[in-house]
Order: sequence, then structure tokens, then C-alpha cells
Amino acid sequence: MPEVQSAEQLTLWDLGGPDMAKLRLTAARLLASTLAPATRDVYSRDWAAFGAWCRSAGRRELPAQQETVELFLVDTLERGLSVSYAERRVAAIVAAHRAANVEPPGGYGIRDLLRAARRERGPQERKAALAVDDLKRVLRALPRSPMGARDRAVLLVGFASGLRRSELSGLDLADVRFERRGVVLYVGRSKTDQNGNGREVAVFCGRRVKTCPVGALRGWLSERGRGDGPLFQGFRLDGQRGDWRLSGRQIARIVQRSVAAVGLDPRKYGGHSLRAGCATAAAEAGASEISIMQRTGHKSIGMLGRYVRHGRLFAVDPLAKVL
Repeated sequence: MPEVQSAEQLTLWDLGGPDMAKLRLTAARLLASTLAPATRDVYSRDWAAFGAWCRSAGRRELPAQQETVELFLVDTLERGLSVSYAERRVAAIVAAHRAANVEPPGGYGIRDLLRAARRERGPQERKAALAVDDLKRVLRALPRSPMGARDRAVLLVGFASGLRRSELSGLDLADVRFERRGVVLYVGRSKTDQNGNGREVAVFCGRRVKTCPVGALRGWLSERGRGDGPLFQGFRLDGQRGDWRLSGRQIARIVQRSVAAVGLDPRKYGGHSLRAGCATAAAEAGASEISIMQRTGHKSIGMLGRYVRHGRLFAVDPLAKVL
């Protein structure tokens, strides 16, 4: 007896049936877009590192056994890399398995290993916040050149906006709108905005010409030109401006190179130092947590707390009339 088909099945049959290959490609594209572009780039590098390690060790990378991932993480930690770095590599391995529709390696072994490593190493040393006085010293030391104009804009806009280095890197010229009181930056996607709702960040004009982020940005644009593309671009070895986007890692190197020029230890600073400096300086100036969060994009006071606490350490002296 022939099988009875539903009306829906008959309709699909009449239309030739769904294009399964096309549907799989669309599903893969949609799943991939759940990650921010910067996250996808980092995961891609981490997955490539895992694949190279597996090939050198004679182990299979997909699907990977739990022991393979555990040994890879131990090797990562033995090379002096941080626990957070190792945790990110686990996330990249899991994401690659899910993208290939393969069950990712898991279990308590990996989590226990990372937990034990974090406990053994103690609290992670965070990059220092760039203090306002040190920022001024750094700005005075910058060369008068097109690259110096770019670095000045990166440092001042990064500090004044409180953006993450990936957000600063991701800005295009089209995301910049000058207004009477300053400049508005449109951040299309960020670490805490994976859906791409976007937000606008207002950067006010500074009180002094030498520390004005809006003036520094105008100075860089006079060197860069008004063509479309990345806001902050790289330079070739011969000093000529390129058209490629500065990466978050390159922004961190600009910070490290700049602080080293004034005698600070570059190992203590990075791209996050600008964002941390913004939050800390705002807290020192007496700004409320809500206003700081509106600037930096922090989603909770808890995440912002360490900067606010540090910025207000000397706000009140309970022994002011005693000692």
C-alpha cells in the first residue's frame, strides 16, 4: 500500500523539494554570525594553533578527545600563557566542533584543570590603567609626523571614549559624526552586544588643545584623508600610510611603545589601559557609576567596580582631622 503524504510534503515535492545544501550553508552562516567579528578572528587563530599542535603530536583535532584538549592546555600554560588565554582556546575548540556539527570535547577534566591552574597561579595580573598625568607625558613625547598624529588620536580617543580595543579597531570613518560639542562614535557591535544593536558614544571636546580628543581626531583625519574605510589605519615600514585596519593587538602595541618612550614599563600596559584609565579618572573626578557605564558600555556595576574603587581610594580621608 503506497505511503500517504501530507499536503505539506506534496507541496514541497511539487516545488522540487528544499535545497538542503543551501539550507545548511545558510544555517552555518547564521550560526557563525552569533560571534562578533573580532571574536571569530581570535577563535580562528586559536583553532589553527590547536590544529598545528595536534599534527605535531600525532593526534586528531576533529573530533578531538578530551585528553588531547587537556594536554594542549597544559602545554599552553607551560609556555607561560595566562589561564584566561587557555580558557579562550577551549572556547575556540568547542566553537569549531559545533560549527562542524560534531560533539565537542568536554567533561570535568578540562574544567578542573583550568580551575586548578587559576588557583595555583593566584589572581590574574591586569593591565595598569593609564593615569592622566602619564597620558600627558606620553602625548608630549609623540613625534610630529603622520604616524604620530594617528597615535595621538588613538590614545586620546581611546582614553576619552572608554572603548575596548576591539571596538576602537572596528571603527570606520562612516562611524564618526562631528557635532558642536564634540564627536559621536557609532559602535556597531561589541563584546557585550553580540546582536549588533549598536550604541553611540559621545566624546566631548577637551579643555586644552594638547589633550583634546576631538582636535586629535581632526588632526589625524587631515593626514588620513576623507576616503571610506577604517578610521585608524596602519603604516608601512617606509612610513607611508596603508589602507588596512589597525588590529586590537596593534593598538595595544601603540600604547606599549608610547609608555616605554617616557620610561614606563610597557609590560604593565596594553590596549585595555586606555579603557581602564577612562573609568578610573572618571571615578576620581566624582562621576557616578551610571554615567561611567554610559561611557564605557559596562553592563553591570560589578564589572565596573574595581575601577571605581581604585579611583575613589583617596576620595575621603577618615583620619583627615586626626593625623
